[in-house]
Amino acid sequence: MGPGSAVLFAATDGPSTDWVARLCDVDESGVSRNVADGIVRVRVSAPGQAAEHVVDLWSTSIVFRAGHQIRLQVSSSNFPRWDRNLNTGEPEESATTARVAQQQLFHDPDRPSRIVLPVVPPA
Repeated sequence: MGPGSAVLFAATDGPSTDWVARLCDVDESGVSRNVADGIVRVRVSAPGQAAEHVVDLWSTSIVFRAGHQIRLQVSSSNFPRWDRNLNTGEPEESATTARVAQQQLFHDPDRPSRIVLPVVPPA
């Protein structure tokens, strides 16, 4: 219960991109239900190099029941929920050219992508 976030160590080959994270509750039969999501738009100073990005998942309150799993989905787009990023660095309101971005997400000891969730102990 409270504010959650996804800490992503990621790289893109473009001058800008979006990182979208979605927290899901997966039941015993594999059905995934969205709990919270968020987005961060980044301008890249060094294309291709990993950087740390924090995606705010806002506040939520949920009990993950026994047998359920926590899933974190990561992408660089979720249109039409969030406005498009054309990955060019052009101003969003006037951009006309789109490019495909090559994205990398890291999860290793030096670049520990992770989800941060507050836990309230049982009363």
